Amino acid sequence: MQHQSLFKSRFPVITILCLSSLLGTFQAGCTQTGESTAEEDHLEHHIPDHKPKTYTETVRELDTRMRTLLNQSPTELKPEEKQQLEEIIDWIPELAADSELKHKDWNEVKQLSTEIKSVFQQTDFSQVDATLVGRYFLLVDKLKQYTGRSETKKFQS
Repeated sequence: MQHQSLFKSRFPVITILCLSSLLGTFQAGCTQTGESTAEEDHLEHHIPDHKPKTYTETVRELDTRMRTLLNQSPTELKPEEKQQLEEIIDWIPELAADSELKHKDWNEVKQLSTEIKSVFQQTDFSQVDATLVGRYFLLVDKLKQYTGRSETKKFQS
């Protein structure tokens, strides 16, 4: 009986200590320095303006941006435009994976993206090789074949 009264008198103190300890543990796990939070926010939330939102938009950009580069004289060519197109090429598999493509189709798109990257990297915009440019647009056309499939489930509801 004496143990029960001792327990009853200490129960509120024990409860408060346990809850305080638990709260401190949660707070310590969630606390970050202002610098690391800002850095993580920058890394997680920075999406370049030129990154397409969908696979279909990506394929359109591949065509449009290459035509823009080809229509410029070598002296007008801006390195950042070429760099942006190369980044879009790098995003092909990611954006295709975010679409409704089946795994088999995604594998084909991945292979085509590797080929298009190789062709793009070989392209010398100061002396354009028609064969390479033709190969580039042939690969873009092959990627276009998957644009309808990439959105099929969105319309089948």
